[in-house]
Amino acid sequence: MELELPFPPSVNHLWRRVGNRTIVSREGRSYRTAVRRVLLARGVRPIEGRLAVEIDVHPPDRRRRDLDNIQKALLDSMAHGGAYADDAQIDRLTVIRRGVVAGGKVRVRLALDDGSGPVVEPSAPAARPRTCLKCGRSFDSEGPGNRICSPCGEANDRLGVAEKLLQPQRGVKRHNGELLPEDCG
Repeated sequence: MELELPFPPSVNHLWRRVGNRTIVSREGRSYRTAVRRVLLARGVRPIEGRLAVEIDVHPPDRRRRDLDNIQKALLDSMAHGGAYADDAQIDRLTVIRRGVVAGGKVRVRLALDDGSGPVVEPSAPAARPRTCLKCGRSFDSEGPGNRICSPCGEANDRLGVAEKLLQPQRGVKRHNGELLPEDCG
């Protein structure tokens, strides 16, 4: 199973002290909620058994960051959101820093790991055919939010198109990210 999630807060910003108690910070709770929404939208059910996890980290900018500082928030949020019961199930963890993406993101691949050899992919929700809104080609969609195919999505990421579409513009009407003719009312 492959998931694309928002960039997690650093472990340095994950907890706060309130009196004698240590609690999850507002930023940490907000991140948990965002991850839970993504997992619910994808219809992810908890995976049982030993896991292998591969994480591609796309930081939001070129500042220096320790990769180990983002793992705690990410893995705990995925457990909290229902991807697996507990992050103690993870036997193999690979984290790779990738290129900078505006806003940052992480791509997480989860697979069953029996420890004896190659990783076994867990059964994923059935993909259904869709038509890409950008190029018109047919592709298999794994979730309700996938409206464009992977090559078009990667092209958008390279060009920063998504950020431009998300910025509100006054007086411009849009439907599915496309400009409507001015005579539509």
